[in-house]
Amino acid sequence: MRNPKANAAIILIITAFYSPIFILTSGHVEFERMSGHAETLNSAFWNGWSAFLIQGNLKYIGYAYIVLAAAIVILSVFRKQNYDEYQIGILEKGFIVSGIVMVCLLPAVLILVLSDPNYAIEALTFLAAVHWSAVLIADLAYIIKWVKE
Repeated sequence: MRNPKANAAIILIITAFYSPIFILTSGHVEFERMSGHAETLNSAFWNGWSAFLIQGNLKYIGYAYIVLAAAIVILSVFRKQNYDEYQIGILEKGFIVSGIVMVCLLPAVLILVLSDPNYAIEALTFLAAVHWSAVLIADLAYIIKWVKE
């Protein structure tokens, strides 16, 4: 946690798993077949998310992850010194909150899947996209705030 480059490496490794999955499954015939339920729910949000996935737009989220992770790595390289105890405390709290949010979202996704199994792909994809997007944006904001020191 003390070394910004180690933090960036962890972000980069996890992003290296999410990005290819999002990019490769976007527009894939089997993925489209499994998530082809647009306009079947009385929910504009879920119908829109399903249409977003069916149109192959998930790859743009994967590309955005690559850009955000690259920005985190670049800014971490410019950081001349390690984080102090105050900065480590903030970073630890951010990771703890991220973990708690993920744990809380899992039951919500389970309820969504149990209530309509046809939207399982959409719900799980939404969970992953929202969670990792929030982690990347928060980490980038954190690094931008402390890169000057």
